[in-house]
Amino acid sequence: MNDAGKKDATGESVKPKKRKLYLILTILLNIAVVGFFIVKEIIANRNEPRSISLSDLSPYFLVFGALCFCVAMWTEYVKYKKMIMTSAGKYDPRGVFHVAMLGKYTDNVTPFGAGGQPFQIHYLHKRGYSSGTSGAVPVAGFLSQQIAFIIIAIVVFIANGRVVSGRPEMLVAPYVGLVFYMVIPAAIILFAFLPKAFNAIVGGVLRLLQKMHIIKSAAEKSESVNAVMNEYVTSIREMNKRPFFTMKLIFISLIYQMAILSIPFFMIRAFGGSGSWWDIFSMTVFIYAAITIIPTPGNSVAAEVSFSLVFSSLSGGLLFWAMILWRAFVYYSWIIIGVIVVTGGAISNHVKKKKPVPTDTSLGIALFNDIFFPSVDGVVRTMDAYAREMTKCGHSVTVFCPRSSRLKDVIYNYSVFQAPSVKLPGFAVSTALIAVTRKEKRYLREHHVNVLHAHSPFMMGHIAVWLGRKMNLPVVSTFHSKYYDDALNITHSKLLSKILVNIIVDFYCKVDEVWACSEGAAETLRSYGFNGEIKVMENGVNPKPDGDENELERKARELLSLPADKKILLFVGQQIWHKNLRLILDATKALGQSRDDFVTVIAGKGYDENDIKKYAESLELGDKVLFTGEVTDKPTLFGLYRSAYLFFFPSVYDTSGLVIREAALARVPSLLVKGSSAAYVIEDGVNGYVAENSVEAMTAKLEEILDSDNIAEVGERAKETIPILWSEIAARVVDRYREAFGEVCEPPAETDESDENEKTE
Repeated sequence: MNDAGKKDATGESVKPKKRKLYLILTILLNIAVVGFFIVKEIIANRNEPRSISLSDLSPYFLVFGALCFCVAMWTEYVKYKKMIMTSAGKYDPRGVFHVAMLGKYTDNVTPFGAGGQPFQIHYLHKRGYSSGTSGAVPVAGFLSQQIAFIIIAIVVFIANGRVVSGRPEMLVAPYVGLVFYMVIPAAIILFAFLPKAFNAIVGGVLRLLQKMHIIKSAAEKSESVNAVMNEYVTSIREMNKRPFFTMKLIFISLIYQMAILSIPFFMIRAFGGSGSWWDIFSMTVFIYAAITIIPTPGNSVAAEVSFSLVFSSLSGGLLFWAMILWRAFVYYSWIIIGVIVVTGGAISNHVKKKKPVPTDTSLGIALFNDIFFPSVDGVVRTMDAYAREMTKCGHSVTVFCPRSSRLKDVIYNYSVFQAPSVKLPGFAVSTALIAVTRKEKRYLREHHVNVLHAHSPFMMGHIAVWLGRKMNLPVVSTFHSKYYDDALNITHSKLLSKILVNIIVDFYCKVDEVWACSEGAAETLRSYGFNGEIKVMENGVNPKPDGDENELERKARELLSLPADKKILLFVGQQIWHKNLRLILDATKALGQSRDDFVTVIAGKGYDENDIKKYAESLELGDKVLFTGEVTDKPTLFGLYRSAYLFFFPSVYDTSGLVIREAALARVPSLLVKGSSAAYVIEDGVNGYVAENSVEAMTAKLEEILDSDNIAEVGERAKETIPILWSEIAARVVDRYREAFGEVCEPPAETDESDENEKTE
């Protein structure tokens, strides 16, 4: 949309010329206001301000005052960062800083100090954020700030009201101001939860203003107000859905208010004044509440006059300098920063970073993960398949993983870069150090890497993000696993697991594009609180090994000692409890009580392997269950799948399930838990089977399948509909790289002389 079509927070059209003129007038107004009040304060002081010597100052208090302002600025940045990441699923440090500072700037140059939200909404719209985010973020920031001050004011009014005793000018105004503070958030909340009552009140006020000829049309203004309030309601409802997040915003705002309200104490002490922090802080709160109803930019005039009460322990030139420094911190600094942001192009179209352009059609791709071969899981296999297939197509692929001595003798058709790492006590794997070295940056430059793809949100994922920022490269990250379940299984703490999930969501907000290996995985990430866009990029399967299928099956049966007279119910995967192996063993026990024509075969290894085997022994399953260990040889693994009657995979933990595709390639249908993430490719009775997540339901379904006479047809349809070769997936991945980051991934277009002439004309 062009600028002529943009609208401001009231729904009115914002024309470019008028907007630029307004910005120029605003800057000039600020210069005039600052100059006027500096002159006013000098003239108003009877004792002519004198120069300050070091003996007059306590520089440490000045430093603490400056630190309070820095803390206030930092909390504003953090608050908007959290809101934008939560609402839009996007990490945008430049936009966060600009919207936070723009809000403080416009608050300080508009009447009642409440004009920042429309400008913030407009800025976020121009930066490409949705209407929901653009409307919700500013009002959430405004409300949290208001609520924080209200909390502090109530505490101070009750606990230290004595500081204004004997001051008649402070008996009424602070309480009126506090009510005024409450009116604005109360009006927004009223509209959110009682819109009819709000519309009735607003309608009555607007009709009265129309009769007084203050406005032309009450109906038109009512529509404008409703348009703004509807955007605000989005924020209120989101805050209501996320009480913990709302408490976090209010806590951050409390830190902001405490820092700003403490600056007068440090200015007084810096110039030799007296008074306790609590009393000066309390008096500051009373005065801020009292002057909030003064409709001047930044409460000017009222602020200077009223704060003479706070600075009353100083006299002469020291009073002037203390007040001017205080005003510089709490008012002029925000204006100066705002002017810099505005004149630097804060309200402008987002300029994309320049990206290095390759000279040929091949890509340089770096894949990042925290574990790699010889450790094996679905993520490692996915990343290996990406690297193998894209290398075959002529692309330069490098796997970045923690350094490991076990990788030395392994040969791949792609490169492996081992990052500095440390060995974790009690673990078989190493973890990368959180550092970006010159060696890594030099490697990316020398190998002309265009895209960084993180397959983990942990150490290596963060290294990918940092490298992307430092080298101006796009970063993709794929969400593979149910990390909450992993954390809960390790820590047994819901609180720690939720904290980890919040950290993980923050990571995905920092990358340029988020992928998920299935729609179920995408839903899991959304349930964790990620609100950004997610691209589903499915997993694939390796092609069938060379050789006759029947011969591969025969060799696998012989090697693994599989019974020839039994129907094999096969599970392949990690031996960990949250793969639902307890259900497999319990269903085997229940099924074995009524029939003897099957055997459950479990292939794989994992940290729960010994406990799983002990549980099987406790059930006295005997020859009803067979543990083969891990099968890594691809022909043997395919032969194992071919020998199976049914692939039994009731995991509710897996987000995709490579093994389901491998089984389908061997014409073996799968039985999964109904509604699980991995079951999204299954149509019950057509290309596989699903049942409820219970021993009874699974046992009944197994009985039905074992007695079925059309399982071969279901297996054929599974092969036709489920597996996608990794070569096809890799082609889709490269196409998506080019589509999402074309300026990085495409070579410069060739143009002839006629084309150049046309462009010139």
